[in-house]
Amino acid sequence: MAEHHHQRTPTVIGVGNQKGGVGKTTTAVNLAAALGERGRRVLLIDLDPAAGATRHLGIDGVEFEGTLELLCGDSTLEPLAITDGMPSGVALVPARHDLASLHKRLPKFTDPAALLAPAVTQGAGYDYILLDTSPHPADIATIAAYGASHWFVLTALPHFLSLAGLTEACRDIADIRRLRNPHLQVLGVLLCAVDERATRARSEIASHVRRAMPGRLFTTRIAQATAVQECVLDGVSIVNHPKHRDHPAAHAFRRLAAEVEHRVAHPKAFLSWCDRCSGRGGESEDFQSEFEDASTRVAAQGA
Repeated sequence: MAEHHHQRTPTVIGVGNQKGGVGKTTTAVNLAAALGERGRRVLLIDLDPAAGATRHLGIDGVEFEGTLELLCGDSTLEPLAITDGMPSGVALVPARHDLASLHKRLPKFTDPAALLAPAVTQGAGYDYILLDTSPHPADIATIAAYGASHWFVLTALPHFLSLAGLTEACRDIADIRRLRNPHLQVLGVLLCAVDERATRARSEIASHVRRAMPGRLFTTRIAQATAVQECVLDGVSIVNHPKHRDHPAAHAFRRLAAEVEHRVAHPKAFLSWCDRCSGRGGESEDFQSEFEDASTRVAAQGA
């Protein structure tokens, strides 16, 4: 079980999109592993009844108590956090399929947006709490993630059908900001399963995201690779996989971790930069190169 050596306030980051199959869970798992590799203490909470993050890390969720008990208040965080067999620095609160019955287990007037507040308080020994969410916005666990998160990472495939989910997620985030969590911000948009040969399609999607969400597109993108799926089947993150840890996709997740840390460490500068991009009608090359240079320096420091 996880041991907390000293207290700190964790940064809570949700990962999601209102569409399935867009690299959400793969991103959550490998971002957690890459942050752990950088010496951070990371708690990954699987909030999806499909239990993708749980299975990705080789855990049979049926054997463990996890997210359902956490959200119902039947258990505190510490006994639920699995560290055995996890990437270095990472603990997992697993999910089971019966998480879908959460609404039947809660008192009638429960506020879904407040369900994770006790876990965040109890997770004070972690640097980051990552929340892998369901693609269904009405799920109580997804609403709980919106209510607890400081930041949200949105994942998307490089085609326009995937962008519809981004639009819906942004609307939900705007609603949550207005009604329950005014501090919630989009940390970035990550393009996943990118075919590097399809340069025109990739460029058009990237331009669309930059116009719709100025400053938010991550410099890092995750290329399409069979190695990523092999790691899912093996129950190991690609960052830690003995065969694939030096694969370009593994290094891409390490760069993503560096970008995430840079943005989280400088929130005012990052949000100001997004505002500047918005004022210019998109990301100009000098702004983009400025941020890429900063991210490169952070990546070099964490290497």
